[in-house]
Amino acid sequence: MNLTGKKVLVTGGCGFLGSHLVDKLVETGAKVTVVDLKTTEGDRNLGPILDEIEFVEIDITRKESFDAFSHDFDVIFHLAAYAAPSLCEKNPDIAFRVNVQGTFNVLKFAKKNKLSKMVFSSTAALYGTYPDRLPIDESHPLKVDESVYSITKFMGEEMCSLYSGMGVPIVVLRLFTTFGPKQSYDYFFPTLISQALGKKEIELWSDKPTRDFNFVGNTVDALMRAAESDFVGGPVNIGSGKETNVGVIAKKIADEMGVQLKFLDKEVIGPMRLCCDNKKAKDTIGWEPSVSLEDGLKITIEWYKNNSNAKI
Repeated sequence: MNLTGKKVLVTGGCGFLGSHLVDKLVETGAKVTVVDLKTTEGDRNLGPILDEIEFVEIDITRKESFDAFSHDFDVIFHLAAYAAPSLCEKNPDIAFRVNVQGTFNVLKFAKKNKLSKMVFSSTAALYGTYPDRLPIDESHPLKVDESVYSITKFMGEEMCSLYSGMGVPIVVLRLFTTFGPKQSYDYFFPTLISQALGKKEIELWSDKPTRDFNFVGNTVDALMRAAESDFVGGPVNIGSGKETNVGVIAKKIADEMGVQLKFLDKEVIGPMRLCCDNKKAKDTIGWEPSVSLEDGLKITIEWYKNNSNAKI
């Protein structure tokens, strides 16, 4: 399915990943509607293309929110989420309201539409703090009771499975660590870069964890391919297929920005090791990453240097 001219709904389209996806959809020629809470973040992330999309300010946690829509959509990308694991631990009520009730409301709305596809963004955090094996494929045991965030996203996947059985064509993608321009300072890359820009020094809690870092352009490509493909089902892992130590990334950023690096040896939240087996993504939706970690890192650092005053 070619998305050119298709009516596409993006929940959470003002956010980091959502805004990059909306940019690409507009470039493709899709007729894009974004639903999100109205924030200055939306103006910043979507400002250059606001006159090319329809923006609807709604709260997806309210069941009546979708009553405002009178037209059908061809594709729904459900990206709206309370996604920072540390914030989910501090505010579990918000996490459940957004990630569970919100997803349920989106699925009910999806069932009313004659969709070609709905794409749901889940997380590799479901595989737990200490994975049983690496690289991690989709058959890896889930360890969803280790964090509030994991539980809520697992419940989202289960609801997707339920509605898939009701005839809603859904693809579930489990995203590994996505990074890139416009990401909030609650996340790893922006935190380190902002420290370098502001304090002229980087402090890293721990150099022990590893991650599978995937540039946002690669993740957007996976979302698009999932929507365009004939594949329905999942989950499908989306990651680079390479394991990288966070200390190595911190050193790269420190060297690139000419600052000192200090390790604090503090306990961190989240998985200690992540590395994606992305073979299923290649086989089902024809996706593999095209932008390397090194090139993505350069693009990301340059963006934050040029947008150091942006409130993210």
